[in-house]
Amino acid sequence: MHASLLRSCAQANAPRRHAVKNLALLLACGTSLYAFERRSPWRGWTADYRTGVNQRRVVTLNDGTRLTLNTSSAVNIAYDGAQRRIELLAGEIFIATGKDGAQRPFFVDTPHGSLQALGTRFTVRLHQQYASAGVLEGSVAVLASDGAQRLVLRPGEGAHFDGTGVHRQALAPYGGAWLDGMLVARDMRLADFLAELSRYSEQPLGCAPAIASLRVSGSYPLADVGAILDAVSSSLQLRRNTITRFWGHQVVRIELAAR
Repeated sequence: MHASLLRSCAQANAPRRHAVKNLALLLACGTSLYAFERRSPWRGWTADYRTGVNQRRVVTLNDGTRLTLNTSSAVNIAYDGAQRRIELLAGEIFIATGKDGAQRPFFVDTPHGSLQALGTRFTVRLHQQYASAGVLEGSVAVLASDGAQRLVLRPGEGAHFDGTGVHRQALAPYGGAWLDGMLVARDMRLADFLAELSRYSEQPLGCAPAIASLRVSGSYPLADVGAILDAVSSSLQLRRNTITRFWGHQVVRIELAAR
């Protein structure tokens, strides 16, 4: 009697144990995928060139073009007899175009639109809903989907663009500081500063809403994100707190310091 009852209970609980095992497996896979995504964006894992979190890489292409990849970036290179193309899959790049003997046109493709470089030095960055470009030297044409010019950017100019429009803007004065391994802030909201710094961090960074509008200024070496957080927290009388979520990854949150 007791043996039959135990067998019945075990059979009744089998589906529940199976569900728990599946949940544990999904959580483990989710943690692994999260870590992979942070270190190497999935769209770029087969890219011609790529970087991980807080890595930078300089590549000289066969026409003399100098390509610098910022943190978590990925590109494909497509050169042929008629044109030179770089496809930006993730992150941000700086391009100093080489002088091509065949005078092939030079393009950068993004999911939000394309650019044509006209003998230039410029940056291109992917955001979630749009792409941006900034010109340091020469000029860059922002192209429509049919290849027609939407506008031309000159030195000191930048633009945000997507599939529906393009918006010209002044080039951020310290936007290229990452090329020297620096993050420069001038009266930047703390929330915006942490969002930018998150690009170079193994863990996502955030802050309490009550302190999101505090202002940050300074020049910070990107080689040590923890030291940046300590410096900013000290100057603003804040503290950083590392939170471990139930699925295993960590989030760094900046909060008011205990008094």
